[in-house]
Amino acid sequence: MTLIITRNQVNNREAYIKLAKAFAADARHDKGCRDMKVCVDEKEADYVTFVSLWDSKEDFAAHCQGQTFAKHIPGMGLYYAGGTDTFLEVLE
Repeated sequence: MTLIITRNQVNNREAYIKLAKAFAADARHDKGCRDMKVCVDEKEADYVTFVSLWDSKEDFAAHCQGQTFAKHIPGMGLYYAGGTDTFLEVLE
């Protein structure tokens, strides 16, 4: 299992969060996605973090090429300034 932390810098967090919540809700139905949460740190007004749990890195990669991404990312991209993904293997 893979835990992915996606930390995005945004230029309008309030507008971005509304879109991010809809994206996460749809992503939870993508193959291999066990959960996806939208998180914020009130001390960092320009950042939104996604924490997601996937069966595999391959499932996440397919998600990035899939319908959920195609549906939501164009709108979210209006507020996106940059970001990073951190991949962690979940030890059971």
